[in-house]
Amino acid sequence: MLAVDDNFKSGIDPTPVQYLIIVNVCLQGLVRWLQAVILCLMNYHYCFMKRVSCGLIFIMSLITACTSAQESPAQPLEEAESVTVESAVVESPEVDLAPTDTDVMYHVFSAEVMGADGDFSGAAAAYLEAALKSKDPEIAERAARVAVSAGEWQMVALASDRWAMLDPTSLDARELAAGSRLREGDYAGAEYQLARILELTKDDPETGWRIVISLLAPVSDQGRANKVLNRLLDEFDGGSNVNALFARSRLAASFGDLGQAFELADQAIKLEQGRADILAWSGRLAVNLGNETLALSRFRQAWEAEPADLQIAMSYAEILKQTGDFKTAQSVLAKLPDTPEMRFARILFAMEGGDRDSAELLYKGFSPEQYSESSELAFQAAQSAELLDHRREAIDWYKQVTGEKSVRAIMRQAFLLAGLGDIEEARNLLVQLRVRSDGEIKSRSYQAEAQILLDSGDRDEAFKILNDGVGSLPEDISLRYTRALTAVGLGQLELAESDLRQIISAQPDNAAALNALGYTLADLTDRYDEAEQLIFLAYELQPDDASIIDSMGWIAYRMGRLPEAEGYLREAWKVMRNAEVAAHLGEVLWVRGQEEEARSIWRLGRELDSNNEILIDTMQRFGELP
Repeated sequence: MLAVDDNFKSGIDPTPVQYLIIVNVCLQGLVRWLQAVILCLMNYHYCFMKRVSCGLIFIMSLITACTSAQESPAQPLEEAESVTVESAVVESPEVDLAPTDTDVMYHVFSAEVMGADGDFSGAAAAYLEAALKSKDPEIAERAARVAVSAGEWQMVALASDRWAMLDPTSLDARELAAGSRLREGDYAGAEYQLARILELTKDDPETGWRIVISLLAPVSDQGRANKVLNRLLDEFDGGSNVNALFARSRLAASFGDLGQAFELADQAIKLEQGRADILAWSGRLAVNLGNETLALSRFRQAWEAEPADLQIAMSYAEILKQTGDFKTAQSVLAKLPDTPEMRFARILFAMEGGDRDSAELLYKGFSPEQYSESSELAFQAAQSAELLDHRREAIDWYKQVTGEKSVRAIMRQAFLLAGLGDIEEARNLLVQLRVRSDGEIKSRSYQAEAQILLDSGDRDEAFKILNDGVGSLPEDISLRYTRALTAVGLGQLELAESDLRQIISAQPDNAAALNALGYTLADLTDRYDEAEQLIFLAYELQPDDASIIDSMGWIAYRMGRLPEAEGYLREAWKVMRNAEVAAHLGEVLWVRGQEEEARSIWRLGRELDSNNEILIDTMQRFGELP
């Protein structure tokens, strides 16, 4: 929207050009003003329904737009996130307010029009202007939330401060003001708002300190965040306050200081020994510190304090399972409410503990008479049947699943049918699914059908399905990536490279695509320098990904750096044992003269996947398989 010259504010008569601009605005914007009125009536009802009639406001707004001197200076346009101003609407409490000033209303209308027209930064600026001129906290709240939607954090800080000033008891206002100040590096302003949060929550200090820590945890400057926290602790007696100690522990953990976090949790436990949440937190810290015995003790105490707490019970059962005490783990889970999801969890625990009889008995307990939610019952029973290898029963259960999990159920039916040899019925299910589905589900159905065909050995037909999918959904990254990998297997390197480069062009930080292209070039071409650059970019993005670590080792091997290659491949084998890593590590070890260890690695790889083509080819090249 065009801005009115600043001369209007001082009472200087407009020039003819300025009149022309105003007329142009009125003529071209009339339809959008009407839209804004409707939006305001729907989304900002208190500006109208509580004050004056809609017709009067509409007329007033047009007069204001065409003849008033009230418009604020134009704001610079910036690209905003793809959200609408309407998404920031909140329900406002019923309050009696004085009629809103026409100047304020003009800025409100301007904001709605700019938002409807896609100028979200301009809308945020107009709402901020309205908030600063108004004494209505609802307008200030609206301004703050619109600024959040626009990503204008300086405006968020100003609007939320105004909101907190007009409604000092609003916890939401204080929280948004503190968060925006921290984001902008204004630690003094943030500390003021955090202190007000603790004052507002003095009757519920656990909530107050939890809010404070949630706001401080993402801060990059740990030193300044800790100084703010320490001053708050001094002001609110945090040294002897259980909730404050707990909060300090969580903040220390978020900054990576697990030792300090554990010590603070211990201090809190000594002050209030029966706090289940703090005991469980201490147990989690003990697990991360490698003290399994202490972790088990803390989780047991937490569970004894709150046996019905699902998260605590599941965590306690998990650590019992890790220590081999499956019987006690089952007894802990048995004390929780018997839901379909919990029954499946118990079946899973029983199977992992080698107790198939108990798992079968629990599976038989799935019945419509016992559970009211039939779809959830069917889904959890189907998963349990799959786990127990009752594939036909699993298919029958999946057929009964409706609602949000129905797509997953159809996918599982297809894979189970394919596993039973009924490829055509499996494919028909997936075809029917994508005929009546949106883009994402269509993509998944194409990929599932291709995977079924690949598993059955029909690589050419799988490639055809993926071609159809990419043709139907050319912007779908996942489909194109799957086609690229399939093209590599078929020797169509030019198409594979083209697909992967398209993905990287659209998503420069796509580590999987960078790694796939780099590994392909390293494995099947002599373009090693280019391959190494791509793999290294992927490694910088995801240094803990086993497949990328494997690629780092493989390119080092191809370039003749054998010690470096062995180091990376051993690391990859440690992170993720699979047949392909075994093939690569074994080859490097063999070339370095460590033939017995190479044979041992290859044998382990064969146990993991006896049909892996890369491993079989590698062992054949070195004479270890006929």
